[in-house]
Amino acid sequence: MNVPRAVFGGLGVVVCSIGAVVASHVLDPRTAVLVVMKPVAVGQVITVADLGTAPVTLARGVDVIPTAQASSVIGRPAALPLAAGALLGDADVGPAVFPPAGQAVAAVALKAGMYPLRLVAGDKVQVVLPPQQPALAGPAPATQAAPPQPLVATVTAIGRPDTQGATVANLLMDSDGAAKVAAASTSMSGVAVTLLPAGDS
Repeated sequence: MNVPRAVFGGLGVVVCSIGAVVASHVLDPRTAVLVVMKPVAVGQVITVADLGTAPVTLARGVDVIPTAQASSVIGRPAALPLAAGALLGDADVGPAVFPPAGQAVAAVALKAGMYPLRLVAGDKVQVVLPPQQPALAGPAPATQAAPPQPLVATVTAIGRPDTQGATVANLLMDSDGAAKVAAASTSMSGVAVTLLPAGDS
């Protein structure tokens, strides 16, 4: 019995189509993982509203939580400050481990014009301290004091500006830097911060 070539051709198209669908599922390297949708403070209980999902291509060793495991996260506290848009990992959930050893959080009052607009938690900033005031009495020093070195910090939280445009930000940095920033924040000139490009340290 002769089967028309058109029939074989149609079967071939169907087989190829099925193969393409199967291959698309097998070869698609993306995994649906949990993403932080809005800032979450250390110790704050994570809720459904705090989480979203996104398909991502993962590199080996990246700490993420698959969307299918969301129930293991909801209702547990955040171990670290969680910034909006960050992938959620196992290390981010559980008892607080913040701030890390050797680091501290300094609360800094920022005047209007001394910080970028739309500064958010997770931003990397450079902290510029006010110049030291000269002594009121005594001989002038033989050499001028070096200007204060800018410090690098990460914004962990920031309040809403008041009617004068001033706000308060929590900055994570090394312990020595945090002590300097805390002392300088009482100065009349105030502390300034500038936004660093993503990836700068």
